[in-house]
Amino acid sequence: MTTPSRAVTHHGNDLYREIPLPSARKLFRVTYWDVWMLVVLVSECNGDWDKFANQLRHPDQGIVFVHREIDGLLNHLRLLRQTLAQHNLSIADVLGEDATHLLKSEKRRAKRKILEDSPPEWEQSPWMIHTPKEERKARALRGNWDRFPISPAHYAEPMARLFKPSGWYTENQSFALERKLSGFVDRKAARASLPELIALYRAFLTVIIEKMNMVDDSYGVIGDLSSRVFEEYVKLDRAALAMSPADFFQDLIEWLIWEDYGLTYQEQPVFFAGLDPEHLPLVEQILRTQWDELRELEVEYQTEKALTMLGMLCTQQQLFDRFLDLAKEMGTRHWQRITTMSEMAEKHKRYELALAVYEACLGPGMHETFLRAKYAELQKRIKREVG
Repeated sequence: MTTPSRAVTHHGNDLYREIPLPSARKLFRVTYWDVWMLVVLVSECNGDWDKFANQLRHPDQGIVFVHREIDGLLNHLRLLRQTLAQHNLSIADVLGEDATHLLKSEKRRAKRKILEDSPPEWEQSPWMIHTPKEERKARALRGNWDRFPISPAHYAEPMARLFKPSGWYTENQSFALERKLSGFVDRKAARASLPELIALYRAFLTVIIEKMNMVDDSYGVIGDLSSRVFEEYVKLDRAALAMSPADFFQDLIEWLIWEDYGLTYQEQPVFFAGLDPEHLPLVEQILRTQWDELRELEVEYQTEKALTMLGMLCTQQQLFDRFLDLAKEMGTRHWQRITTMSEMAEKHKRYELALAVYEACLGPGMHETFLRAKYAELQKRIKREVG
């Protein structure tokens, strides 16, 4: 009696086939993650890559993904799309002679693996693990430290050891932690040279981000300390520092974009308002470059932060000629950056511009209704003002 053959179970990183890439003089290793992505692309999204990406960003309710897993799937999809486009490969080229069979036989498994299950860490592809978000955040926290006269790493490691190795700080325990951190910073700062002070404060800004998920800061004491360190850091006289303004601001802007605990939310407008005129073009260019690069990498949240900060810079520095283009890019996805820009124009009696900011942004979006109401209020207010 013949024993029936058992179906072979493949894992995501198992090799499906290899395709020679003459232009690159190498082989494209097609894995089952690639196969499942392409099967879902065809069967669920009619070959529409953008529709597929949106479906991953906004999964049906009941599908449990954490952000890192969504980022990983999106990055794998993005790089797979780029690879096919770069080497002029079609879906049929990748799937090979068994394309028709695969689209049927792997459909159920592909849908489960990509759209329903949460990919286990051990099975994630390198593209899922090494995402632009992870790499950019790492660079923002520590990746520019070789540009400093004294590396902030000199202070970061002993500062990190002030935290317990694991566990959680309750809101009541946050007071003792704040005293420990502020004591360390103040003692070191009291006898530090300018290069040492720059390194000390910059180390704090990174360590606090790396450790903040251990702390219940409901009382805000860690946030207040972080705000104080940030204010002192950006106010330091760097004229005598052996560090170019380009290096300093590149590092600082990247950190601000990836600081996602709101520790400098109130200080940012003051920082941008107080920039020296000679540094404005440099900071604006850094922000625009970050915005473009993050948008290209499809890192949505940080792309919006870079755009918001660019708007904040132009608003606080009253660069009125930038307002309309920025408002068009901003749309109605967020409201405060629009109202702040319009209010600055209104404050300087540039009423047409204040109205035009709303007109440029209005369109479908989360805050469209609210911004239309603010626009109507502004129209009435200006009418009363000018008669």
